[in-house]
Amino acid sequence: MDALDNLGLWFVVILISLIGVLNKLLYFKIGEEGRQAIAEHIPRLEPEQLESVERRYQEGGSRLLLLSSIPALGSAIAAAAGLFETPLPRFVLLVFISSLVRNILILIVAHEGVQYFSGS
Repeated sequence: MDALDNLGLWFVVILISLIGVLNKLLYFKIGEEGRQAIAEHIPRLEPEQLESVERRYQEGGSRLLLLSSIPALGSAIAAAAGLFETPLPRFVLLVFISSLVRNILILIVAHEGVQYFSGS
């Protein structure tokens, strides 16, 4: 059976995607508390980085959440979404889509890599 046809594998991909949403939800909630809370709870996020993400969020709106699965950038985007009071259902949906696409891409690349190196 091909790995991409395995329903159990897809269940795991969806589960991991939902866990990704929960992770970003923590940053969203921190963002809801304001800039001071972001500075206190996300110390690796420099003020200049937050300002840059805020500008981009104001320009692009919540569509920017489709990039929330990019490492390091995602936490800043999620915090900005909370700061700008993005509706929670919209936040969850866009972050889930981002996480799901990322995890599907990882699954496909891993599957192709295994196929290539195993000679199948």
